[in-house]
Amino acid sequence: MRTDDLIATLSSRLEPVRSGTVARVLLGMLGLGLAASTLVMLLGLGLRPDLGAAMHSFGMWTKLAYTFAIAGFGLWVVERAGRPGAPLGRPLALLALPLLAIALLAGLQMAQPGADARSLVMGHSALVCPFIIVLVAAPALLAAFWGLRRLAPTRLGLAGAGAGLFAGALGAFVYAFYCTEVAAPFIAVWYTLGIALTSLLGGILGRWALRW
Repeated sequence: MRTDDLIATLSSRLEPVRSGTVARVLLGMLGLGLAASTLVMLLGLGLRPDLGAAMHSFGMWTKLAYTFAIAGFGLWVVERAGRPGAPLGRPLALLALPLLAIALLAGLQMAQPGADARSLVMGHSALVCPFIIVLVAAPALLAAFWGLRRLAPTRLGLAGAGAGLFAGALGAFVYAFYCTEVAAPFIAVWYTLGIALTSLLGGILGRWALRW
């Protein structure tokens, strides 16, 4: 069979994709990842005992807003990466906004008179925080890979990194309900590192896990 005949035969069997398929995949990925990471956090760590009072604190909402924003941009990156040839410039550029915001807030706290810079940056859990975020994010990363495999990624490393960005931020969002750290410098360094490590892991695994 000639190449033209083969292409014609294969294309004649194509069926149109149902409207809203991508949105359903992304929502399923988000729900599954959030539920799975929350279950891991609850079973392995639990909730902080003073969560009710913490929900009235500026530091708690700083963590939640920062991680939620990055998760949102990560989900946008996954959506773009799942469409062959779709541009990624806008979500990646806008990702700078939450990073700049947390860096600015961290700088303001560090500049306060009498501020203890080391305590603000290191807190009491700096050595374990990013690695716990990676562990809590692992189920969300699997969910993100599941979602991407239902789409059509062609830039596998970049798609995997986007999945890791989304999963790492979602894991950090969930972990915030256990973590008692509230200083912006701590969040800027260690939460960001946990998200970056998950993104790196996603980029590495995506090269083979997302192959068609």
